[in-house]
Amino acid sequence: MPTIPEQQESNTSPAELGIAVDIGTTTVAVSVWSLLHRKHLVTVAEKNNQVRYGYDIIRRIAFAVRPPLTGSSTIIETGSSALHYCIIRQLEKMFSKAIFEAGTKLPRGFQPQVKSIVITGNTTMLSFLTAASVNNMAAAPFTPASLFDIETTWGQIREGNVVQNSPELDKPTPELIQIFESSVIPSSTEVYLPPCVGAFIGADTVCSMVAAGFPVPGGKNLPQTLRPWESKITAPLLLADIGTNSELCLYVPEQDDKPCKILCTSAASGPAFEGANISCGMPSIEGAIDKVTYMHEKLNYHTIGEKNPRGLCGTGLISAAAVMLKNKYIDKNGKITREKSKLGDGTYCIELTPAVYLSQQDIRNLQLAKSAVKTGLEFLLEHVEETPVFCIAGGFGSKINLSEATTIGLLPPQLEKRTIQLGNAALSGASALLFSNILRDKARALAKKAIQINLAGIPEFQERFLKGIDF
Repeated sequence: MPTIPEQQESNTSPAELGIAVDIGTTTVAVSVWSLLHRKHLVTVAEKNNQVRYGYDIIRRIAFAVRPPLTGSSTIIETGSSALHYCIIRQLEKMFSKAIFEAGTKLPRGFQPQVKSIVITGNTTMLSFLTAASVNNMAAAPFTPASLFDIETTWGQIREGNVVQNSPELDKPTPELIQIFESSVIPSSTEVYLPPCVGAFIGADTVCSMVAAGFPVPGGKNLPQTLRPWESKITAPLLLADIGTNSELCLYVPEQDDKPCKILCTSAASGPAFEGANISCGMPSIEGAIDKVTYMHEKLNYHTIGEKNPRGLCGTGLISAAAVMLKNKYIDKNGKITREKSKLGDGTYCIELTPAVYLSQQDIRNLQLAKSAVKTGLEFLLEHVEETPVFCIAGGFGSKINLSEATTIGLLPPQLEKRTIQLGNAALSGASALLFSNILRDKARALAKKAIQINLAGIPEFQERFLKGIDF
């Protein structure tokens, strides 16, 4: 195991940096830390460039496993190589930007030196990063090539030499070779890829459990799992990272001499919460409508950065739906009933501005996304007798209005007053793993002990899902 800063603090230079990365299906976040001072220096985030190959995991896997295409004079790269090089290229550029910004915060005379990197993400994203095969992820029983928990180097990741029996990569383009040659990350830099639970419960969920303080299930009273600074948790703890693929975890404490356990499942909620697959959807950046209100018989809005409205982000979509439902612009079935305008194809919409609107199909897409999450949450809640403490992780979850989310049925009503919004818990957990071998051990134990449940395999799932579509 590589030596990490907690063991060498006295020998650590102020110039030495650690980087934590969260590769989300829709967003990539990079956080830079001072290893000496254990201080956060900068975070940069961008839309995942892999969205060009599909907004969700299923479409990207289908692209990755397609055969190579040939043209009259050239061979178009294989899908797996395209996805691998896409994220590598993006990370190289994000690393350069983040390290430059971090360097301005170092003491005068010190040049930044990256010594350690932790990269988290769901199982599919880590597979694309390492160029591991996803052929067995395209159909049941969904068996990933690796569940990771791997210590490697940045050079090996770039070359796709991390997971055994990975497909051979296409040769990098001249542009990529130039990026590699000018990389701010030495090829020998240590990289840790945290463990995954299964095909659809990835390392990002494990890192989120670390950040949320999930205990490791053990024997009665957890005697072998608690550290001196930890206390036994007697109340249930529910964690949700709501996004394109929503991961849900429930810590069930001991009940009637039954041992505690962790149950995990995932809900294919689609990209609506990220502002994608919505007519006027956009990321949570300046100009995005993030709040809708109703005053003086009129819909009003607020935009990020107080800029001119350019579209709707995920939180704005939730807000708009809740306000429109309360004021009878739409009914409980999601049908537009008031102040509707017609689009070019004859379908109805509700205008927020002359250029930003919510179409009937947008509302349907939101209903499908929220029903997937609601169905998963309600299923897990059936496994505990009392209402758990509810932790929402992820950029979207940290910004939504809980009352509005409850209004449209995204969250069960009993959770609204017991909710903690954690922000990007996956990135926080990955950052913690930069500094602690103990927490890396805990991540391994959490991944090993967690019980993965295939929500779609539950006999009554379809019926529950259809019931949850209405507002």
